Amino acid sequence: MSGRDIRIYDGYAGAECEDKLEKLIVPNPNIDMNFWNNSHYRLKDKNQLEEGNYIGQFYQFPETKGELHYEFTKDLFNAQRPFETNKEMWELIKPVTDLLKAVAFLRVTAYMTTSTTTHQFYGYHTDNECESAMTAVYHVNGNNCQDYKCGYLEFENWEDVVIDERPFRARQHKGRLIMFPSNSRHSGVTSINGETRCMLVFNYVTNKMPSRPETQETAVKEALSD
Repeated sequence: MSGRDIRIYDGYAGAECEDKLEKLIVPNPNIDMNFWNNSHYRLKDKNQLEEGNYIGQFYQFPETKGELHYEFTKDLFNAQRPFETNKEMWELIKPVTDLLKAVAFLRVTAYMTTSTTTHQFYGYHTDNECESAMTAVYHVNGNNCQDYKCGYLEFENWEDVVIDERPFRARQHKGRLIMFPSNSRHSGVTSINGETRCMLVFNYVTNKMPSRPETQETAVKEALSD
């Protein structure tokens, strides 16, 4: 993967869409977790300790300490089960999906990880080996923490960028959309600021990459700066 293969858009969905998604998806510690009902959860430290379906077991947001944390996933669309699509949610994320120039969506998933004491690295992986498959990660929350405390998305190889011999890391930032080939090896990394890290992940097929945004260079510099 090279710098020509990645697109970073900040604020493209617009403030109204960003705020609605944050309010809907990011749980408040003092209220229930309605959005995450019928999701799948895993309890982890360095190993997976427990997993199951979340159906309201936690009246309030579950607290964890140290490296122990929860990971929640919820399918918003799956090509294998298209009739389960939430049409209201699909309309809400339309400003994001319009940008992707998708020929077909394979899966759209909401992800959430709870905060940890030290960054937890999930391990490099690919989403799909098909050359026409793309992944887009939309950050629902985060404030572009200069010290990476709000978590980040890390790529194993990005040949156009070498900063202190480390991989390219895109910090968690509300309204940021990162697009890249699905066969690129990447990993999510937890936040350490006490706040959840919430994302929407789009897996889709396209025959046309959108043009590089005018904000691309600025976004990359911000993502790489300490």
